[in-house]
Amino acid sequence: MKKIVLVLFFSLFCSSSYSQTFDLRFKLYYTCKVWGFAKYYHSNVNNCSVNWDSVLVSVLPAIRAASTDSVFNDVLDTMLAAAGPMSLSTTYFPDTLPTNLKFNRDFSWMSASIFRSDVLNTLDTIKNNFRPHSGCYAEYNTYTTPYLGYLVLPHDSIEVDINTYVSFPDEDHRLLMLFKYWNVVRFFYPYTYLTDIPWDTTLSNYVTKIDSVGDSYSLYLLYLKIATNLNDAHVFLETFSTEYEMLPGYEQPPIRLKYVENKYIVVESLVPGIIPGDVLISIDGRTVAQWEDSLIQYYSASNMTNFRRIMCQNMLGRIYNGMTEGIITQDSTGINHTFFPTCIAPSSNSAFYYNFHYPCDSLDSIKWTTLPCDIGYVNMGNLQTSDENVMYNDLQNKTAIIFDLRNYPNQTAWGIANLMYPNEITNVKFSIPDITYPGTFYSIYQYSGYNGNPTPYTGKVIILMDEVTQSQAEFSCMILGAMPGSIKVGSQTAGADGNISYWGISQDLRAGFTTLGTFYPNGDSTQRIGIVPDSVVKPTISSIRNKKDLVLEKALSIAGCNLNVPKLNTYIKTELNIYPNPAYNELNIGTSNFIGDKIIFQLSDITGRILSEKTLDNCLGKIDTKFDITNFSSGIYFVNVISDNQKITSKFVKQ
Repeated sequence: MKKIVLVLFFSLFCSSSYSQTFDLRFKLYYTCKVWGFAKYYHSNVNNCSVNWDSVLVSVLPAIRAASTDSVFNDVLDTMLAAAGPMSLSTTYFPDTLPTNLKFNRDFSWMSASIFRSDVLNTLDTIKNNFRPHSGCYAEYNTYTTPYLGYLVLPHDSIEVDINTYVSFPDEDHRLLMLFKYWNVVRFFYPYTYLTDIPWDTTLSNYVTKIDSVGDSYSLYLLYLKIATNLNDAHVFLETFSTEYEMLPGYEQPPIRLKYVENKYIVVESLVPGIIPGDVLISIDGRTVAQWEDSLIQYYSASNMTNFRRIMCQNMLGRIYNGMTEGIITQDSTGINHTFFPTCIAPSSNSAFYYNFHYPCDSLDSIKWTTLPCDIGYVNMGNLQTSDENVMYNDLQNKTAIIFDLRNYPNQTAWGIANLMYPNEITNVKFSIPDITYPGTFYSIYQYSGYNGNPTPYTGKVIILMDEVTQSQAEFSCMILGAMPGSIKVGSQTAGADGNISYWGISQDLRAGFTTLGTFYPNGDSTQRIGIVPDSVVKPTISSIRNKKDLVLEKALSIAGCNLNVPKLNTYIKTELNIYPNPAYNELNIGTSNFIGDKIIFQLSDITGRILSEKTLDNCLGKIDTKFDITNFSSGIYFVNVISDNQKITSKFVKQ
């Protein structure tokens, strides 16, 4: 389909038979292309000797007014003349780059019949005399300035001195914003070839809309739609204006959703009457399918699995943005229930915005532990770099280690790989924009592990993943997945890897996109595809209602531990571990082999008065939890661990 779109597009824009040669869309489209090309390739412009933004703004009125081929070319000639003479090269420059590293260096538009010979000669002179060199518009980030990403765009970030909601810009400056944005993506985004709609077509579709838009909020929505056309969860557009919060997703109710069996299912809730396993039917009188149709144009997503994860995070934000008809859920018996906004108190728990959900809630807070059958488990969302060595010392002799990446990790995969790899292994190939040759890229490889590692891991490595696994989590999957014999369990990941670069389209609109293409060493892409599991396992509505973690259970089965097979030995020792003891501010409690679906943990004083209590799901017969005892007075206390048919009491001392 993409090829058909391209053919149609160029047949309209490049054919001499095009019937509306001088309509505004056509003129602005080619002006953007010429201006952006000169920005990055002309010797005087690319070193910032010319204020190229001002040149564009000065010629745009004449571009609009041009009514003939000749007049339009006169204006283009004036614009290019403002750049000054192109430095002429005396050296031969062979074009030896492979096609997959120069797909953004596109000169095909220069063959359009609209260009007069003198303008075309100028463009050819710029193209033929360009030689790779350092320019002023893009730099690699030395990370002296945080939060900018892999590339820094010093003359594009906030270069447009415009705050769209304080003083709405005129059409010339709105087009300047668009031309800067479009060309940054054209020259430095490594995945333009993977978009559903060609980036050139996006320019054609939106250039006159940006030119004619009448207010700041509508302008913001147009940029959201443009960003969505890049089909990448790493692409975004955010605003610092509170008046834009009409778009759903900024405030969240205390409900967490997951897309399961083609439905939006509640997996966690603090709202009385809404429980895990309930199905979301409608919000404010519109079905969830209608909400999908209305919001898909505003949320950039790499694939539909990724889009629905974003919907789970954002869709219920409508509750705090003018909803009047409430939400409707359906319980396990098929009965619908309506909940109005006044019944749903706002949550102070911002974690509900994120979809890091574990059916076994006892896994929420742990860093690593030992599961049944003496299998190691690591929650990569909680593990810190300072924990790597201690974790490996604890788990290196286990027959299998499960790494849970259904979360966002803390840059620990590198250190873990160095501890575990048997030798040096290539795990990732990067495609990096060449800032000396805009529109092209170069490849580097990342290696982990050491030759002759004296303590490599020899057991099974099992990696858990789902739609929440994105960016560094996907990168971590690639690193850990390079271990010999590793097995990936779960479902399609987000398909958005690499490092985001940020810059300002204006003072109040901040943009970002991936500038670091990420591939397997053999060149296979993860973009939009995600990490493909070896064993596909997805939760079901039934498993959510019964607090069963099917992905983790499958991993245990692969590791040789089948939880569904009764043990031959009828007596299994129940264990309770309390530490430190004596304790100061925090008390850790670990249990194993308790029988019962739920376990109650109580802290009581010597009179039996309960001071603190929590109930946790006993998904795997093993739970680790913590209690804050900072405010307890010094003395002797008791821990009571209670299930349906068991109770164990142990003593601890608070110092």
